[in-house]
Amino acid sequence: THPALDERTRIRLSTRLIADALHGLHAAHTSKNAKGERLGIVHRDVSPQNVIVGTDGMGRIVDFGIALAASRVATSRPGMLKGKPSYMAPEQARGDVCDGRTDVFAMGIVLWEALMNERLFWAEMDVAVLMQVMDCIVERPDLRRPNVPAALADVAMKALAKNPADRYATARDFAV
Repeated sequence: THPALDERTRIRLSTRLIADALHGLHAAHTSKNAKGERLGIVHRDVSPQNVIVGTDGMGRIVDFGIALAASRVATSRPGMLKGKPSYMAPEQARGDVCDGRTDVFAMGIVLWEALMNERLFWAEMDVAVLMQVMDCIVERPDLRRPNVPAALADVAMKALAKNPADRYATARDFAV
C-alpha cells in the first residue's frame, strides 16, 4: 500500500513475491528424508505475514512453526484448529486432512488480497470467518479491478477452488 506504488506496479511486485514463496512451499512439500522418503510437510499457516522479502528482493515463505509432517504424530487435540482462520482452506476449517493443496488455497487468498487490496475472508468473530471460508464464495478480481488481467484472475480463482481436486496440484504449478 506504499503511496509511491501505482496499482499495476503493486500487482507486478506482489505476484513476483508470491511466485517466489510458492517455489519455497513446493520445496517444503516435496522435501525428503535421508532415506529418500517424502516428509509430507504442509505449512498450514500461509498468510501475508509469513511471506517476507529477502535482501536480494526474493519472496520467501517463513514460519513453519505449525507445519505438519505426515511422518510425525500430530500433537493437536481433536477439533483444535491451527492457523489463521482468514487464511484457511475449507478442508482445514472443517478439520479434514490437509496436503499441499491446502497451502495452495491459502496462497490463493494472499494473491486475491494483493490483487484486490482488501481482505477476502473477514469478520469480527473467528467462527464467522470459518463459515465464510467453508462457503468459499469468491468474487473474480477482474470484475471490480480493471487493472487485473483476466488471466491472472483465472490463476487466483483456480487456486481458490473449494474442492482441492480443482486447484493447482502443486505449489510449483501455481507459481508457473
